[in-house]
Amino acid sequence: MNMDLGSTLIGALIIVICTIPFIIMGKSRNKKAKQLLNSLHNNASQHNCQITQHEVFGDFAIGMDKEHNALFFARRLKDSEEKQFVDLSKIKNCEIINSGRTIRTKNGNKNGTHTIIDRLELGFTPIVKNEPEIKWEFFNADINYQPNGELIAMRQWSKNINEQLMHS
Repeated sequence: MNMDLGSTLIGALIIVICTIPFIIMGKSRNKKAKQLLNSLHNNASQHNCQITQHEVFGDFAIGMDKEHNALFFARRLKDSEEKQFVDLSKIKNCEIINSGRTIRTKNGNKNGTHTIIDRLELGFTPIVKNEPEIKWEFFNADINYQPNGELIAMRQWSKNINEQLMHS
């Protein structure tokens, strides 16, 4: 009976030790998400706006003030934080810019191709033709190993932004 109690305690201790890193990582992720969201809200308040719709995703946060037709972006880089603002009343459309390359692959007797994503950006085309396109980078292969859902989030936001542009 003493042996069973010792084994149970050792098993419980191993479980606790194994779960601690996951708890720490979760808290770190939540802290980063809160910082990005705060950055988004601070940027909005500097433009006399309020975030009415937002998403925090990995190293970036995006938010919109529908009433003031404004869009905000915050992204955490290694040593800094990037903040962006777009006045949607000056934008004609929004599109996803997927920069990449196609490589040939050989798997046994089969030849094929594989697309590698190098960069994912949201591009904003201004109404005024001589103004440059605005680009917000969501993924860069030089910084991150591979995309982790950024394209899905970008598709949804591109759709939301273009719907906002149609109604404004």
